[in-house]
Amino acid sequence: MSSMDIVSLVRCESYEYDEIRRALDESLSLIDGLSFLKPDMKVGIKANLVTGSAADRAITTHPVLLKRLCELLVQRGASVVIGDSPGGLFTPGFVQNVYKNCGLTELEKASGGSILLNQNFSVKEAEFKDAVSLKSFSYTGWLDDVDVIINFSKLKTHAMMGMSCAVKNMFGCVPGTTKTEYHMRFSEERAFANVMVDLNEYFKPVLYVVDAIDGMEGNGPTAGKKRHIGALLASKRPYYLDMVCADIIGMGMSDVQTLLVANERGLGPKAVDEAEIVGSLELKDIRIPDFKRATIHQSITFEGGGLFNSIKSAAVKLAYSTKPQVKEDECIGCKKCFETCPAKAITMVGAKGASRIIPSIDRSKCIKCFCCQEFCPVGAMKVHYNPLGKLLNSLQK
Repeated sequence: MSSMDIVSLVRCESYEYDEIRRALDESLSLIDGLSFLKPDMKVGIKANLVTGSAADRAITTHPVLLKRLCELLVQRGASVVIGDSPGGLFTPGFVQNVYKNCGLTELEKASGGSILLNQNFSVKEAEFKDAVSLKSFSYTGWLDDVDVIINFSKLKTHAMMGMSCAVKNMFGCVPGTTKTEYHMRFSEERAFANVMVDLNEYFKPVLYVVDAIDGMEGNGPTAGKKRHIGALLASKRPYYLDMVCADIIGMGMSDVQTLLVANERGLGPKAVDEAEIVGSLELKDIRIPDFKRATIHQSITFEGGGLFNSIKSAAVKLAYSTKPQVKEDECIGCKKCFETCPAKAITMVGAKGASRIIPSIDRSKCIKCFCCQEFCPVGAMKVHYNPLGKLLNSLQK
C-alpha cells in the first residue's frame, strides 16, 4: 500500500479554537501533510463556500478551521490566499458578499494581512488531453497565482453525486455560471462525475482536508439538516479520503458516482479497506448508519455483465429514480431555481389560490442535475422519490 493512500481520522467534537488546533495539527502530522512546503511558497486554499452561508449551518468550510490551517502555513513561511467560485456570478461584488456571509471577511481582517481572500476574478482556459469529460474547460484564474492548492471540503450529501466531499469540491474551480453550462453538457451522472475527477487530476491539490465535525444529511448539499459527526480527516489522495467519508455516512463506491468513475479509471479504491486509516479514531466508532441520504438510489452495478445483469441494472435504476419537485407551501418565489436551471426547464407560474409565483418544471427538459435543489435558499425544492423505489428501500431496512 502506498503512503499516498493514508487517511488520517481524528476526533473533533466542536469548532472551539483549542479543539480545532489539537485535532487539525494531529490530523496533518499523521500524514506528514505539510511536507510539500518550501520557503516563500504561495498556497491557495480551495474552500467550499457554495452559497455564502453562515458557518453554523454546516454548508460551508468553517472559518475557524481555515484560520488554524492558515496559521500553520504562515508559521512555516508560506503566504496564503483562500478562494472559491460559489454558485452564482464569479464577480467581485457577488463573491465579496459570499466571503462576508461565510465569516471570512472578519477572518482576513483579524489576520493582520497574513490571510488574504482571492481578489482575482479572471477566467482562464485549459486543455487536458488525459481527461475523460473535460478535454477543454474554463477555470478561475486565481489558481494560476498560487504554487500549490489545498482542497478543504465539507462532508455533505448530494442529490446528483450521492456525496459532496473532497472530489466534488473541485467543481468550484469552474467559474460562476459556467458551472451551469457544464451541468448541461455533461448531464448524465457518470459524465458529470468524470468532470469532477478530471478537475482533480488536472489541478492535483497537494493536500485534502475534510470538515466532518458537523456534516449535512438529507436534502444536501445546501438545504439538508446539520448532523454532528465529530471528525476531521486528511489525505494526499482524494479518492481514498472520500471512500472513508462515504463509509462513515453509510455509503460505498456504488453510491457515490465520483468514487465509481475514479475506480474505473484506476485512480481510487473499490472498498474502504483499501485505505490505510491512521489516527486516534476508528471507523467503527464514528459510523452513522442512519445518516439520511439526498436520494435513496441503491447500487446499480452487477458483477459479471450479460443480458440478465443489464436488465437488473436498468430495473433498479428505474425503481430508484429521483427528480426535483417544489414544495409549494415553502416556496418564496425568489426565482433562484429559474435562474440557475441549466436546461431552462423551469418557468415561474401563478400558484393556485395565491397571489404569488412558484416554479413549474418541464419534465421533458429536466436533466436531473438538481441545481434548483442545491441553490434554493429556503430548501423548498426537494428530491422527489419514485414511490416504488421508496417502498423497496423501506423493505430493506
